[in-house]
Amino acid sequence: MKILAISTTVFSLPPKGYSGLEALVWQWATLFHQAGHQVTVVCPKDSWFPEGIEIIETELREPEEQSYQRYKDKLLAGEWDVCLDSTWLWHTVLAQMETEKQLPVIHVYHSDPHFLGSPPPIKYPCLVSLSDAQGRIISQKWKPNWAFPITKTVYNGIDLQLYKPDPAVQRSDRYLFMGRYTPEKCPLLAIELAKKYNVPLDLYGDIEIIGSQDYLKKVKAECNESQIVFHEGVSREETVNLYQNHKALIHIVSYLEAFGLVPVEAMACGMPVLVNHRGAFPETIADGKSGFIVDSLEEAETIIREDKVSTLKSEDCVAQASKFSIEASARGYLKLFEGVLNGHYW
Repeated sequence: MKILAISTTVFSLPPKGYSGLEALVWQWATLFHQAGHQVTVVCPKDSWFPEGIEIIETELREPEEQSYQRYKDKLLAGEWDVCLDSTWLWHTVLAQMETEKQLPVIHVYHSDPHFLGSPPPIKYPCLVSLSDAQGRIISQKWKPNWAFPITKTVYNGIDLQLYKPDPAVQRSDRYLFMGRYTPEKCPLLAIELAKKYNVPLDLYGDIEIIGSQDYLKKVKAECNESQIVFHEGVSREETVNLYQNHKALIHIVSYLEAFGLVPVEAMACGMPVLVNHRGAFPETIADGKSGFIVDSLEEAETIIREDKVSTLKSEDCVAQASKFSIEASARGYLKLFEGVLNGHYW
C-alpha cells in the first residue's frame, strides 16, 4: 500500500522530548514501512525516519492550513491508497468536500471527545477512536447525522522493548506525577494528596506547550526541594527510569482521557497507577491488580493513606500493559487500511 500519515506541526519526529501524538505517528509510520508498505509522512523538516520513508516537510509549528497546501493536490489526485490524518483540524475534510469521489482518509481524534466540534459535512468521516469510551461519546454527539456506527476503535500502543521493568532497580517510596503542567492534568491535586498524607512526590512535565504560565507558577509555588519536587520535562528514555524507580503513578485528571499513554507506560515498567474513573482507564487498567481506579478524591486518599499500591505485583502491571503494544496498534490500522482499499468506509 501507499500510505500517507499526517502529523501535527508541533514537534519534529521523533520528538526529542516527551510527547504522545507525534511519537505515535513516528512509530506507526516506521512499522508500516517495516511491514513492506510505501510510506510518506507530513511533518516538520527537522524530522528523521528510517531510510525509505518519504517526508513532506512543513515548518515547525506552522498553521495546519498552510501544511495542508503541501499535500492537498497529491491527495486529490489519488497518489496514496490511504491517508491517516492525526492533525487537530483535519483539513483533509476540505479535500473531500472538493471532490465527488470518496477519498481514502481515516481521521484520528487524539483528545477528550467532549472537545470535538460538529461533525464534518461529508458522508464517511472514517473516524478512529482511541478507546471504546471515547467512541461512545463521539457517537452520542454525532448520532443525529448518521444511522450507522460512527467510529472504529484502535487502541494506542507503546514500545514494550523500551518500557519494561529493571529487576536491578530498587523502587523508592516516592510517588510520581508525569504530564503537562495544565489544569486538566491536575498536578495541583497530586500535590494536595501528597501533602495531606505526608508522602514524597516528584513531578515531571512539559513547560512549553501548556497554555497558562500562571498555572505553572502555582504548581511551582507548592513545591519544595525535598518532599514535593518540581522538574521540567525529560526525554522518553529518562521517563523509563522514573517509572522503574518510583513507588506509584498519580494520574487523576479532570478531563476524559481518550487513551492515556502515561499510565500504560508506567505499568509496562512494573509500576502501579492511581487513576480516576474517566475515559479509557477501565479499558486499560486492571482495577485492583495493575492499579486502582477511584470514583472520588476520598477513595484516592484511602489508597494513599493505607498504602494499598504496595499490595500490587509488578508482574501484574507488566502483564496488563503488554496488551497495548505499538505493534498491535499498527496492525489495527493496517486492518482498517485494507478495508478502505476494498471500499469499506464508515
